[in-house]
Parts: sequence; structure tokens; C-alpha cells
Amino acid sequence: MKNDAKLTAEANAGTPIVQAPRTPKPTPEAAAYTSSAPKTMSEQGQDWADEKINQYLNGNGAHSFNAFPGSVHGDTLRWSSPADGELLITVKNGWPSSALDSYANLFLITVGHESPELTSVTVKTEDNSVIETETDKTPWE
Repeated sequence: MKNDAKLTAEANAGTPIVQAPRTPKPTPEAAAYTSSAPKTMSEQGQDWADEKINQYLNGNGAHSFNAFPGSVHGDTLRWSSPADGELLITVKNGWPSSALDSYANLFLITVGHESPELTSVTVKTEDNSVIETETDKTPWE
């Protein structure tokens, strides 16, 4: 097949030409730093916590906590992993202990069923006035 410049020009007539944005090429020093630098324990813990949160959301057919309006789940602000196997979830203030306990329990027995390394879920209010921790997965064992 032969490339016909006139035919190509006619076919592309009126089509705007858009150039891709220039992306700087990383220097060898930057590439070495970003690609080979091991993650800190905190970064590894956060990655694990993010994975557990995504498991929970996916298991509930949700893409974010916005799918749970008016519930303690919907008031989730942040999460982390303070130690191996432990998940800490922070929610907005104003929830009673029973709501936090139910959230921790539901999270542990659903995600914990698929992730045996998840050993405890703590849900706390932002001001630390209410804290509930769940470690019992017996409904699944």
C-alpha cells in the first residue's frame, strides 16, 4: 500500500491537529530514586490499609464512602494501619459507640474472611471521644 499525501490531506481536512503535552524525561538520578527506593513502613502500611478499604467498598458494590449517606460508613474520613494486621478507621464526630462497634465488626467479618492477615479493626471518632476495636472473626470461622 502506497502512502498518498493528497488523499491523506483530504481525509484529514478540518481535523484539528493537537500535539501531545510535553512530558519531561526523568533524569537517571530521579528515575533511580523513584524506582528503586524502598517504601517506608508507613507507606507499606498505608498501601495495605488502602487495599483493605477497597476490598470493603468493592464487597458492598461501592466505589467510595459517598455510597453510604447518613451512615457511619459514609462519615469515614481516613484510615491507616498502625501495625501489621491492624486497620484504624477515623469517622466524623457524633457517632455512638454502638455504631462504631457495628462498623468495626462488619468490616472485620467481611474483609477478614478474605484476608486472614486482618486481625483487628478499630473505628474511632475524629476527636478520639469514642473508640471501638473488634478482633473477633468467629462468625466466619
